[in-house]
Amino acid sequence: MRKRARPLLGTLVEVRAQGASATAFDVAADAAFDAVAQVHALMSFHSPGSDLRRIARAHAGERLAVHPHTAALLTRAQRWARVSDGAFDAGCAPRAVESGWLPLPDDAATPGQMPFEEALEVEGNDVLVHAPVWLDFGGIAKGYAVDLAVAKLRRAGVHTGAVNAGGDLRVFGTLEETVHVRSPFDPSELWPLAALRDSACATSASGAVVARMAASDHAPAPCSVTVLAPTACAADALTKIVWQQGERASALLRKARARALVVRADGSVWRS
Repeated sequence: MRKRARPLLGTLVEVRAQGASATAFDVAADAAFDAVAQVHALMSFHSPGSDLRRIARAHAGERLAVHPHTAALLTRAQRWARVSDGAFDAGCAPRAVESGWLPLPDDAATPGQMPFEEALEVEGNDVLVHAPVWLDFGGIAKGYAVDLAVAKLRRAGVHTGAVNAGGDLRVFGTLEETVHVRSPFDPSELWPLAALRDSACATSASGAVVARMAASDHAPAPCSVTVLAPTACAADALTKIVWQQGERASALLRKARARALVVRADGSVWRS
């Protein structure tokens, strides 16, 4: 198994391949890392030149041309928002700024109250702004980048391998890996969860990203949520939905061909 890693997306992204020559793997890994870096640049709320910040500067009635990745990810985020009745909220950036998790953008339009799935309309690679909105793709972009990296590896001739981006993992081909979840009560303890093959998983644990995406006052607070799904993007989004909805997300998980493990602060565990 050949391996390479690079710091991206605020974590360490690892690319692995089986059965590839050293030269072929290097070419494939470079393409995968470049794809992840591109997603990071486009979706960064910190960078004034990113697509997300360009959208944040837009006023009602403006039409913006964005990168195809941005249009695709926004479309997916809006779909997750709609099927989860708003539990997935990529328009949460104002709350994240207020809490100090994201920097205040001094060049942005004042965000309105319209849900982001209604405030922005995607038409091809254009975004029509119906109302100003600040987007935070921290709850979905990492998974999208992992899926994109896997696609780049396959296109480069790698038939079996994995991409791991700090909690977002996708394996493909004949590779099989056992997913372990770190105990929220003892960080040195790992719990085996499931065997992963030609699919993905994502884990969200207590922290700023999860809190700003889906804080809930209606159930015992989770310590961690892990979702197994066909793609890393879906797994990433579903962790935020399950974090808020808990067992109420069961039907959505089934529809997405996904499974979840929730570890709550009171010590209880729920599996879908």
